[in-house]
Amino acid sequence: MTVRTAEILFAVILALCSIGLMVKSAELNIGWIEGRGPGSGAWPFWLSTGMLLCCLWTIVRWFRKVTPESVSEEPYISAETAMVVGTSAFSILALLVITQFAGIYIALPVFLFFYLKFVGHHSWALTLTLVICVPVFIFCLFEWALKIPLPKAFTEEGFYPVYDLIYAQSGGERVSALKAPVVGLPVLSVLIAIAYWLWYMMSGKSKKITSTVEGS
Repeated sequence: MTVRTAEILFAVILALCSIGLMVKSAELNIGWIEGRGPGSGAWPFWLSTGMLLCCLWTIVRWFRKVTPESVSEEPYISAETAMVVGTSAFSILALLVITQFAGIYIALPVFLFFYLKFVGHHSWALTLTLVICVPVFIFCLFEWALKIPLPKAFTEEGFYPVYDLIYAQSGGERVSALKAPVVGLPVLSVLIAIAYWLWYMMSGKSKKITSTVEGS
């Protein structure tokens, strides 16, 4: 199978899957529920809609032959590519299995660490930053902003201090909640990561300025 054939084939398959997910999600409330947030079908429905639009745009560009993939007659997958795809598939499967037994907030950092460090070969600084910040962002987005709880398995009770922070009614309650390690450590880690990258960018700029001055 060529790259050109694979592109149109997968675009059509994903478009059909998107439509199926939209139809199924529409059986639930996909709008905004006053006082509660988005309906249980809102996130999967609109995510599937976005995926469908992307698939349709890919199909249009395929017919117009405006991308390298749409005109490529090379083999779709090589041995190296198959290794990368296989590793990715195994990583995602492991993510789902660990989520089932240990919760998303253990599974996601493990997945990110393995994929970024051992598959992507990224630096320790970038790997640890994303391992820390992405789960915190996911929690704030889903559980705090959208009020959508994600699976936590046996770690559920450990998040009670975090819920105390979210639903705190006074500054004293917030300060008390921040003293819990499950709250304070992630917050401190994120702040350290931000401080590091600010220092890194400022350090890089200062080096460029210094080299420019010396060069002139």
